[in-house]
Amino acid sequence: MVGAADQETTGAILNHDVGQTKPANALDVLSGYKDSGYISSDGLTLTPEYNTTDITEWNGALVRRIIESFNGTLSWAHLETDEESLRIWAGDVNVEEATAEVGKTITAALGAHEHPHRAWAFRIKDGERRILIWVPDGQVTDAGEVTFTKSGAITWPVTLSTYPDDAGNCIYIILTDGTVVGG
Repeated sequence: MVGAADQETTGAILNHDVGQTKPANALDVLSGYKDSGYISSDGLTLTPEYNTTDITEWNGALVRRIIESFNGTLSWAHLETDEESLRIWAGDVNVEEATAEVGKTITAALGAHEHPHRAWAFRIKDGERRILIWVPDGQVTDAGEVTFTKSGAITWPVTLSTYPDDAGNCIYIILTDGTVVGG
């Protein structure tokens, strides 16, 4: 498969309040999720990180490896500069929108403020096949460096940290092959 964005009807990256029901398949309608707009050509990066401890026997041979912790992150860069991309990059409460005599004005404030926890959905496609990466509880924990140049688009890079749900899972990868049986 290729990892193309699936954004024919909505954006490829969506978010909602924590507490959403896990989608049953990659084509499920995600009601109430906010569209995050276009993402840069670098796409989406999923990084699972396991921290382990080795148990060795007297002569040093590995007997067992124990998982101490798991940290899953997803990262991407918004290609759009709009209210929603700034809310994700700077945090919801740090972005204000107002109508002024000069037109719509959006102000993003930066400081030592935590971003809200949200449910996230990432839609990917290859022909009829779909992947839905679903995060039941994620928080933007890094807003990356932004470069302003005449020769390139402004992007707003973010890293999303994930937290476990009641089942102990941080990230779900849901594959749907598009083959309908008995249809």
